[in-house]
Amino acid sequence: MGQVFWVFTIDGDWDEYFRIKLPEARRRPDTARLEQLVRAEIELAKVINGRFVHFVHSSPLVPSFFFQPQFIALWQQIEVGGGEIGVHCHEEDLYLAWYYDNQARMEKAITRQVEKFRENGLTPRCYRGGFMTFSPKTIPILEESGVFLDFSCEPGRHLVTNGQLVSDWQGAPENLYRMAYEDHRKPGGSNIMEVPLGIYVERQSLWSIWQKARKIKRRPGKQIVSVLAHTYDFASWQMKLKIRLALLLLKRYGKFINCRQVLAEAAK
Repeated sequence: MGQVFWVFTIDGDWDEYFRIKLPEARRRPDTARLEQLVRAEIELAKVINGRFVHFVHSSPLVPSFFFQPQFIALWQQIEVGGGEIGVHCHEEDLYLAWYYDNQARMEKAITRQVEKFRENGLTPRCYRGGFMTFSPKTIPILEESGVFLDFSCEPGRHLVTNGQLVSDWQGAPENLYRMAYEDHRKPGGSNIMEVPLGIYVERQSLWSIWQKARKIKRRPGKQIVSVLAHTYDFASWQMKLKIRLALLLLKRYGKFINCRQVLAEAAK
């Protein structure tokens, strides 16, 4: 039986972003509603002592929306409570074109977020690509930005949309590993540690989550994996209840930690 560490992560996306038939103005987030949903995240995370990561959305639609003062205050509140904020780039023209392999474009998107967070006293330690996108070209960008954890890996994922490869994690390890420069799906010598997805709350039943937790617990050695939800989940009381029950269930099989603690465990 192994020692299990969970990292509860929330991608800061909202429903309307994905509805491309809506006019662009209606796809943008509503400030008051998103504030309310993030506060719900913070409240629910108290069941795991505030140890969670909110991945802050950026995209061509809203490159800097979540840098507004009221959101910066929420990101600061998350850090004070024991959680963390992360960089979450949906660098795409949704369902039409994907730019995760464009190094210059990704560098601009990632460094913009990192620099803005640090200007406001925040400490971003982690990254996740929108739709779990990732390219080896992103590795040096993260290294130079001082962001040493990535959460983009869903082992086995191979997403193709409109004939375009969006995300490929075939053959990737199911436990924490250091990425190879030449292939993000393989262990290697880069400075970026990958925390693979272990539990996807909205896609799994509570029964499936229980079975997966037992399976991970049976693996030998130290296991560090992520648990995924989205901000839009917190608009539904049913989903909030499911997330709460999932977290309480997972606490029986492991300990919830934040990114600072992940790096400390990896260094042992």
